[in-house]
Amino acid sequence: MIKNVSTALKSSSDNFCIFIDPSITRQENMPSNKAPFNLMKTLAETERIADSFSALLNEALSKPNFWKRPFIQVKDRYDGISKSLRRISAYIRFIHRCTTILEAESKLHFAQEEK
Repeated sequence: MIKNVSTALKSSSDNFCIFIDPSITRQENMPSNKAPFNLMKTLAETERIADSFSALLNEALSKPNFWKRPFIQVKDRYDGISKSLRRISAYIRFIHRCTTILEAESKLHFAQEEK
């Protein structure tokens, strides 16, 4: 899950940097037979997992006392991780949205200049 967020952040940042400086080339380390990275799908999947943290922890707390104590000790930490991942996902979506808007406005500007 952390790797997905990291990959999404890198992809979003790369897209923004390529837009700002077109001389930068995308360096993909993906094999040619692997499907292209889908930023929005990855973020949605990560957010879904983060949203399920509290339910998973509550389920663990309902188990026998042997397991209960360790989960009580880490419950707040997992809630913190979940909130952090949601915040990071929101920032990545913001970067992606800004890049998309800037690209569209630039295309519109250049199209109007050509007229």
